Amino acid sequence: MIFINYRRDDSPAMAGRLHDRLAQSFGRKNLFMDVDHIPPGVDFVKLLNRQVAACDLFIAVIGPNWLDVRNERGDRRLNAPDDFVTIEIAAALARDIRVIPVLVDGARMPKVGDLPESLKQLVNRQAIDLRHAHFGRDAEALVEKIREALSDKPVRVNRWSAAAGVVAALLLFGWIGLFATGMPISLPWTVQPDTRVQAEKERLAAAKAEEERKAKAAAEAEARAKAEQAEKERLAAAKAEEERKAKAAAEAEARAKAEQAEKERLAAAKAEEERKAKAAAEAEARRKAEQAEQQRLAALRAEEERRKQAEALASQSDRELKSGDSDRAIATASEAMRLNPKSVPALIVRGVAYMRKGDHDRAIADYSEAIRLNPNDAIASYDRGLAYEKKGDHDRAIADYNEAIRLNPNFALAFYDRGVAYHKKGDLDRAIADHTDAIRLNPNYADAFGNRGVAYHKKGDLDRAIADYTEAIRLNPNFALGFFDRGIAYGNKGDHDRAIADNTEAIRLNPNYADAFGNRGVAYGNKGDNHRAIADYNEAIRLNPNFALAFCNRGRAKLRINDASGNADIAKARQLDASICR
Repeated sequence: MIFINYRRDDSPAMAGRLHDRLAQSFGRKNLFMDVDHIPPGVDFVKLLNRQVAACDLFIAVIGPNWLDVRNERGDRRLNAPDDFVTIEIAAALARDIRVIPVLVDGARMPKVGDLPESLKQLVNRQAIDLRHAHFGRDAEALVEKIREALSDKPVRVNRWSAAAGVVAALLLFGWIGLFATGMPISLPWTVQPDTRVQAEKERLAAAKAEEERKAKAAAEAEARAKAEQAEKERLAAAKAEEERKAKAAAEAEARAKAEQAEKERLAAAKAEEERKAKAAAEAEARRKAEQAEQQRLAALRAEEERRKQAEALASQSDRELKSGDSDRAIATASEAMRLNPKSVPALIVRGVAYMRKGDHDRAIADYSEAIRLNPNDAIASYDRGLAYEKKGDHDRAIADYNEAIRLNPNFALAFYDRGVAYHKKGDLDRAIADHTDAIRLNPNYADAFGNRGVAYHKKGDLDRAIADYTEAIRLNPNFALGFFDRGIAYGNKGDHDRAIADNTEAIRLNPNYADAFGNRGVAYGNKGDNHRAIADYNEAIRLNPNFALAFCNRGRAKLRINDASGNADIAKARQLDASICR
């Protein structure tokens, strides 16, 4: 018996087709497959075990999904203890029954690591392929393998029955041979008649035997003729059956090929439809992409045009700012930003214009936006530091100067203004350090020399202060403030003549320099020239009617020459600033 094992969730169609083909060669009664051979109500497991034990050859049909079919819990069926496929194969392997793995539809022989312990011997069994497209050829090869396997099995016959049959046949044929020749058979227990009677009997017996022989020969000839005719009919029927089977197999093969060809035609048609649909979709996608690219390029061109217009307006606003027209510069920069809200140059120009108008908060807002758009713009950080400085917020100003210097370590102006901020906070050492760095970066920086001189002056280092004022004046001979500050330093050193000379030069450079008139008056007073001192105080008060120190010094000079009106000047000074003239 041949046992066909298969998994219904994997390859039922191919298993059924294989069953029909094997039935043609070996007869259905010699095949077992659960679909056709399990009667209703029979214990399924017991019957399967009996059938496996009784079979001569076991076929395991393995499809592409044979390994990975899973139950409703998601577990692999091969590992389930109640999986009949596993139970049947394991039983056949355990009984050392010939097992032929049949790989269908391109399936591969499983690896030993993929099988449960009871099925691992399966990988040692030679497999055979059974392909849908070549079913006839592959199935014929399998039939030959099965015949070879079945021919190797010993025939089990009762030897005593066979021996008895042989003996009986020999006896029968021996007796018939002796009787047919007419030879007398003498038996020891018979009585011999007289010779004549005996001879007649023998003649009659011989004639009868001859008749019987002839009748038997005729019967045998008739039987042989009938047997030959029956054999011919059997062979003709067998041939017709073989031809019918061959024709049916050919027709089935032709149908399978036709079905395969139709499937391939439909698949090709579907593939062509999909190709056309894909080509149409790709063409549409390209069209949309090209349109989107054209729109993108048009937008870029428009954006570039707006950017160029914004750059031109930003440059125009900068020229307007330099010409002193802050309002027009603000309007032009605002238009530039309308065209390009990310125009950092326009934001910086407008911020500077707002600063010049005293609107420091708006200036700071513009600088902050410029920094947000370009965090690496040192100018924006520096300008915002100036705005904070104008508002008196020295700490924020210093923070912005720090950032400007970090972004541009050679930013001399940022070092200079940070030094100014430190000076205002009273940190003279840092102020001097920053002015020194500004001078290092720009050795012709007159203002840096001037402010460093002021810091040295406040620290009491008059010689260094005078040296810095002198260098500032050398670099900028029209530096009125430098002459003024150096005049104070000379005055503090007691060199009143040089103090008078420097203040006189400051007044020449700036005839409205009230402080210079005041300081020259102090120098004249220290020299005892009260009249010239009073004249300079008069000019200082004329230029600055709220110059409290000038009122105080003029009052004291008047009192020194016994001019009682000096008391009124002192009273006026105290009225303007209660902290002086005490």
